[in-house]
Amino acid sequence: MIYHFRITSPESKKFHLEVELDGEHTFFNFHTLIQKSIGFESYQLASFFIHDQNGRNQKEISLLNTGFYGGSYLIMQKTCLTDVIELKPQQLFYTYDFISDRSLNIELTGIVMERNLNEPVVLLKQGDAPVQVYEEDSYIPESAKFQEEEVLMDFGIVDDYNELYGEMEDF
Repeated sequence: MIYHFRITSPESKKFHLEVELDGEHTFFNFHTLIQKSIGFESYQLASFFIHDQNGRNQKEISLLNTGFYGGSYLIMQKTCLTDVIELKPQQLFYTYDFISDRSLNIELTGIVMERNLNEPVVLLKQGDAPVQVYEEDSYIPESAKFQEEEVLMDFGIVDDYNELYGEMEDF
């Protein structure tokens, strides 16, 4: 059985990725396919979230077993697509930046029952994918940058300080 998925990003409207995976492939295979095809770094944590018909998180398939709350968790390396995906259309989210709560939208668009697939395949890639992690400077709003510059300018230069208070000695 082959699953056909369409992957889009709410941040980059022109980004579009279509992939096919066999039902026996794991979510780790899916994760690796996404990472490689969009050029993401593999050291970042990620999870798949499967939603019910009302749009609520139904299941999480995590890269790591966190063991929180003592419950059982689905792990990407051990969970096959057929274990979790049940019906079409199925909505999934691939969260790749937990700090900024950024995800890719994944939609199951088709299932082919008669065939099998040895390796996951990228069928189509259009547009630029979103960046995986924001730069540190992007978290600082412009207004905060200007306030910081004003504060620094209020203190004057080091020569003025030395003129008023003298040189500081090293201990």
